[in-house]
Amino acid sequence: MIEEQPQCPFCRRFMPEWGTPLPVKACDICDRPLFLFPSLLRKRRLHILSAIDVAKVTMLPIVGGATVSFGMGGLDPDQFAAAVAGALLAWGMIDVWDGTAGIKTDFDRVKKQVKRGSAARKMSIAKTIFGLSSIVLGSIGLLMVN
Repeated sequence: MIEEQPQCPFCRRFMPEWGTPLPVKACDICDRPLFLFPSLLRKRRLHILSAIDVAKVTMLPIVGGATVSFGMGGLDPDQFAAAVAGALLAWGMIDVWDGTAGIKTDFDRVKKQVKRGSAARKMSIAKTIFGLSSIVLGSIGLLMVN
């Protein structure tokens, strides 16, 4: 179903094998969460997706929808603040996960560029710090709304 040596979509390295019957696992090299997704175009073909990238992309329409709904008067300010605080909390958890994995493995990706070594470690520390601050800010926001 997948190639003999699947490639991690995050670090772009070839993994030895999927090695588990579950559709979710961490990359052996960069320690990022991955999952198998069935191909929409070909039957019996699976793609490997980065769970971090998928989570970030799925959060965008949620925040965009809340913003448009607030602008059109569908949400009151408390509901909009709760939506933004929840999004900050989710993005913070994603960044902390990504940052701690980068600190552990010395792999980081910014846009399409994969970094290694001290540059990756510095970026991962920054992601972890910003992720923790987003978690704190989102938590405070949710506590103040309710």
